Amino acid sequence: MNDYFARFSESPASFKKSFYMLVVAWICHPVFIYSIFWARDAVAGSDKDIMKMAIVSICLCFLLFLIKKWARALVVVGNAFILINDFFYFFITSQHTISTILCVTVVLFTIMGTYWLFVKDSRDYFTRVNPKQEPPETPGTGTGPSHRRPSK
Repeated sequence: MNDYFARFSESPASFKKSFYMLVVAWICHPVFIYSIFWARDAVAGSDKDIMKMAIVSICLCFLLFLIKKWARALVVVGNAFILINDFFYFFITSQHTISTILCVTVVLFTIMGTYWLFVKDSRDYFTRVNPKQEPPETPGTGTGPSHRRPSK
């Protein structure tokens, strides 16, 4: 686990900005959903759904922290669903000041965090930490990435 903390501390500032912004967005997302139904009977029935959203947010945060090659793609897909979900709830329910502030926070931090995740420094860091695996060359079999077949 110390290896992950070391990799995170060595990461570029753009990746750290992205991570922190997305963590704030992922924390505010279930809180926003809860704030919409806070004073209604629907909260009693939606506790499990809100808990599922919180677990998905925690998993996205953890996977991004691990700096896995596929984590960025998963984070982008998850962020798209979070934005769609929050816009849907925002436009179909009545809002109050707290839910409006939370929705704006989620939307802005998700968009900016995703942007910082794809800045050149962050992309290069993901590529450097997760190099592309080349198939091993086996001598005499003519397989491998740099071996040419003899011409006839």
